[in-house]
Amino acid sequence: MFKLLRYLKKYWIFAVLAPTFMIIEVLMDMELTKQMQQMIDYGVSSGNLDKILSIGGKMILIVLVGVIGGFFSGVFANIASCNFANDLREDLFSKIMKLSYNQTDKFETSSLITRVTNDITQMQNFVNQIIRMFIRSFGMLALGIIFTLQIDSRFSIILAITLPIELLFMIVIALKMFPKFSIMQKRLDKINLVVHENLTGARVVKAFSKENYEIDRFGKANDSYADILLKVGKIIALLAPLFMLLIYAAQLGIYSIGGTEIFAAWNDGVTPSISVGQTSQAITYIVMICISLITFAMVFSTIARASASAKRINEVLDCNLEINDGNLDVSSLKEKGTVEFKNVSFTYPESSNSVLDNISFKVNKGETIAIVGATGCGKTSLVNLITRFYDTTSGTVLVDGVDVKNYSQKDLRDKIAVSLQKSELFAGTIKENIKWGKLDATDDEVYNASEIAQALEFIESRDKKFDEYVEEKGTSLSGGQKQRLSIARAIIKNPEILIFDDSTSALDLVTEAKLYKAMRTKMKDTTRIVVAQRIATAKNADKIIVLDSGHIVDFDSHDNLMKNCEIYQDIYNSQLKMEA
Repeated sequence: MFKLLRYLKKYWIFAVLAPTFMIIEVLMDMELTKQMQQMIDYGVSSGNLDKILSIGGKMILIVLVGVIGGFFSGVFANIASCNFANDLREDLFSKIMKLSYNQTDKFETSSLITRVTNDITQMQNFVNQIIRMFIRSFGMLALGIIFTLQIDSRFSIILAITLPIELLFMIVIALKMFPKFSIMQKRLDKINLVVHENLTGARVVKAFSKENYEIDRFGKANDSYADILLKVGKIIALLAPLFMLLIYAAQLGIYSIGGTEIFAAWNDGVTPSISVGQTSQAITYIVMICISLITFAMVFSTIARASASAKRINEVLDCNLEINDGNLDVSSLKEKGTVEFKNVSFTYPESSNSVLDNISFKVNKGETIAIVGATGCGKTSLVNLITRFYDTTSGTVLVDGVDVKNYSQKDLRDKIAVSLQKSELFAGTIKENIKWGKLDATDDEVYNASEIAQALEFIESRDKKFDEYVEEKGTSLSGGQKQRLSIARAIIKNPEILIFDDSTSALDLVTEAKLYKAMRTKMKDTTRIVVAQRIATAKNADKIIVLDSGHIVDFDSHDNLMKNCEIYQDIYNSQLKMEA
């Protein structure tokens, strides 16, 4: 946990000023108690109004100084803790963005959301408490004990009995409570998982009328989280009454010692060694000491919860990236737009079954290559290796004649644009979604990309055209419209290599044909790799890879495959002849 405190280094001045001003507030509290003792002994007891007013004026000034100290302590503590959390959150999110698909799956999306939000909030609270409330509690405890013993050493008996019992309560409660914080964060992950799945899959839930089922599933996750919160709450709730009993017992002890001394002195006609004001002062100090221990318990509760959160944050920050950047200077490349697989095999992590086995082929600049095969044969896995979403288990993938592992991920992916079957759109205008592929694109470039993607017709029919607002996830658009915007976003990048992972599945055959015709005319130098379920999509490609159970069965043109490849013939017959 304390390893994360390096993020506080930039804000050390605020981290120092916060406890400094808190010490001022604590000192003023102590001085206020002393002034109250003098008011009782020298003002109230003797009926001296001038003394009461004089001391009262001092007390008002002391309160003002204390308030100023507390105010600035809170301000500086918030500046330090908020900036600490901000920097930590940015680094954590940056690390998440660099995780491989496999690592993201291992952590789970819902858990990563919790870590970026709730877990960092716990660390923020921890920092705030440590540089503010911890100092206040420690100051009140230490000074309270010192000043109490200065009044009369006999009060040490009260402290010797009270403090060990309070500490014992704290230790027992801490041992009961601390292990539950890790469980609490995991159950919060489960709530986020259910919410995330239902928000992203809302249409499926409604289509199957599973609202009540999902409400029940959320209810179970929520009840489980509430249950652990209640258990922790019950333990914390024990603190106040137990400590209050001790406070009252300590007060009785102070009254007993002070009262006995005062009455004995009065009976003997001498001045008591402990005055009424000092007895009241000792009572206040004892209350401060006990309250400081209660605050300590709350601070340690925050530390325990932050410790559980810090462990989860460090799991992400400290994990080794599975895909690391190379140091290739892309300006030295001689080839452009070529892709080659050399004896590539691939197995997903945590799996024993090979997805691709000994794959070899080459795509030249400007060629269109289609990949066809049965569901699960490895088509998407193959193109994922080009972009390094995963690394090969063995063999080499080359882009422009160089192993993709030698590229930095940014340089590699700058050469490639990908359009997926599931079109991910963002809340914003149509223009903003298209320009997401190239943020500095001109309006002409947006128009041309939309024209090639066959999106211009439906865009022009909108009231605001390119400035039409797209709802989150593109819910205001049809499947085909979303796919065309996704394709336009890829095209505007003007990449060397364009990958379509079944990204025209929602388009009718006429629109799809127009799309490929426009790309052949206006993107002649762009290499196109198309994952296709439909033979109608694949047959006009320069060459077609036929995959079967992770192996390349054949790699040839449509005409030659129709003559020589039985698997391709079966796919063709099952699709086109049945349609005819």
